[in-house]
Amino acid sequence: MRPLNTSPTRERHVAMAAELAAVFRERAAEYDGNAEFPHRNIDELRDAGYLRLTVPEELGGLGGDLTDMAATQEALASGCASTALTVNMHLSMAGQLARNWRTTGDERARRTLGDIADGKVILMGATAEPGHALVRSTGAKARKTEGGYLVTGDKTFGTGSAVMTHMTSMAVYREHPGGPHVLVFRVPADAPGVRVLEGTWNSSALRATRSENIELRDVMVAEDDVLLSFPVGSLDGSLLQTVWGWAMPTFAAVYLGVAVGALEQCVQDVLSRGWENRPYVQVAISECEALVETSRALIERTAREVMGNALWSSMSIQQGMSRVVLTKIVGTNNAVEVVDRVIRVMGTPALRPGSPYERAHRDVRAGTMHPYGNSDACDLIAATAFGIEAAPANPPRMSRLAEPAPRDG
Repeated sequence: MRPLNTSPTRERHVAMAAELAAVFRERAAEYDGNAEFPHRNIDELRDAGYLRLTVPEELGGLGGDLTDMAATQEALASGCASTALTVNMHLSMAGQLARNWRTTGDERARRTLGDIADGKVILMGATAEPGHALVRSTGAKARKTEGGYLVTGDKTFGTGSAVMTHMTSMAVYREHPGGPHVLVFRVPADAPGVRVLEGTWNSSALRATRSENIELRDVMVAEDDVLLSFPVGSLDGSLLQTVWGWAMPTFAAVYLGVAVGALEQCVQDVLSRGWENRPYVQVAISECEALVETSRALIERTAREVMGNALWSSMSIQQGMSRVVLTKIVGTNNAVEVVDRVIRVMGTPALRPGSPYERAHRDVRAGTMHPYGNSDACDLIAATAFGIEAAPANPPRMSRLAEPAPRDG
């Protein structure tokens, strides 16, 4: 079913994403087959203004919020999963920064947002490490030096490393007065000591992301570059407001978009073959539609709850975390179910290398492992349902963030 966008503004954003997706779809097989980063796609996204989607209009952006981003990212991912996932990191961080600016009026945030609008800045996150999937701790170390910290560590899955100008990462500072704390910081990608390890990415899914490993060696992090800190091993309310609140629904949207692209292709192929009256085909397609619409509804609801401050003002931090994590695993698991049904309809030719179905089959499966992965998510959701503390929780630094202004529709 065609998504219903009641806001004319969102309709324009989604239409732009769909138009770009149609172009990217023609290149996706080549980029995937060669495991080549889609630089041309990123350039065209920049030229179209898509990379400023979540920058406020008054700072030169398109003024999209989290609900807009989720809808547009679904549309974009239907054409090229690797491109959509790469820009998801950037758009999410820009949106978080925009909300911080609206709440605090921070001048540094305003300048960064202006640079994003001008196409000078592309953001990415380098937080992933083996054994540290939940962003409660990290193996990277920070030690105090004059004016800030020196950080050393190794990061994996550097999605966006091919085009980033700035990166957000994490390190543990053990001498913190309150005990060991995780420092979340942002530095330029060309800062001394930052090195992208070309050639480390070799995956069967999302091959064109080129999510290389990143090495940090005595990287200078100024005090002003530390965005926030929290005790090691805790559920942090400010991370819920930012990283988790924005990433979980939009990751779900990206993987859902991959499935929607496969479903739309399947419908076209079924019609071209004259199979539309076959009962098993009708059952499979109707089941796919139900899975897609269920995911869309949950993503939209959760995005609105994040933008409306409900997930930390009306419930505990752990409950809010469980809610965003649930949205992510429903979206990603439903995406897998949709693609599997589509492939059963199309038969064995769908699994041939180069087929859009075969590529979707690989790409959506990454979603079930993308943090929060299925097993970690189920642990958190079940603990919350049973009233068990999954980890100590910290309230957010700001109890309420700026909410979107009323607009058309």
